[in-house]
Amino acid sequence: MGASVQSVTNRYLLRKAAHYVAANLHFRYRVAGLEDLSPSILEAFGEAFLLSYQGKVAFGSLVKKLTQLVDFFKQAPKVWEQIKRFLGVHSWSDIPGALKRWAQKGLGALKSALHHMAQVFPLSLYFVPTQKMPGLTDLMHRILVAHPDIRKALESIRGGVKRLDEWMDKYLPALQRPLLAAIYIWVWLNVAELSWDFQALAAGFTGAISLSDLFASLPESGVGLIAAMFGLGYAALPITLMARILWLVGNQYLEWVPGKGLRVQWDKITGQPHPPELVPVF
Repeated sequence: MGASVQSVTNRYLLRKAAHYVAANLHFRYRVAGLEDLSPSILEAFGEAFLLSYQGKVAFGSLVKKLTQLVDFFKQAPKVWEQIKRFLGVHSWSDIPGALKRWAQKGLGALKSALHHMAQVFPLSLYFVPTQKMPGLTDLMHRILVAHPDIRKALESIRGGVKRLDEWMDKYLPALQRPLLAAIYIWVWLNVAELSWDFQALAAGFTGAISLSDLFASLPESGVGLIAAMFGLGYAALPITLMARILWLVGNQYLEWVPGKGLRVQWDKITGQPHPPELVPVF
């Protein structure tokens, strides 16, 4: 099915799902502050946060996600009020368009942050494309063969790599609360089977957590899924290989070249005159 046909089909299914959820008897019990949560607004939520970066969608999945969204707002109507303040709307008819613009800004900020992560060492090691992995493995083998003392040092390394969230806390940009809230909602709706508690959801929907805190709450597979959605190749390096690379960089046998890869200082490794070699990881 072509992309344009799929897009039309997705929007049709979303419209049906939004009306189905809104017509559900459970939803008709209106909570103060949610009177404006209409089918058109549910549809706008879905279009803004569920159809972006998605291929084919299923009616059942859309119903489930929109129902979860409504159920959360019924528990936390003040969060919906905060979102409308983020949107800066003055009438119900303005909400759908404002939701879509808000989501676009949030996803744009997320995309920029991910690409920033992919350029900053050592965060960039989490975004090595799968097809580049053999080159890194071969490089490590050649270094071990070339220098027995380095082999001994690297073979003693079993871990010691900082956690991803610690690096993100240091290197990720700070974002305004409305953008953080939009990013959080998108992640919550798109990463399957995440189980944040009520307090965490309320904080996320109102932008009260940082981007590094958000990523720290995700399983590593969730980070990979998000990276893949934004076109970043993702292959989590084995922890020992990452530790070895960081040790080599720290001892100036390797140099990180942003946007390109690792420059190998063969003269330092072998003790013989030898030009450096660039091993690409992008």
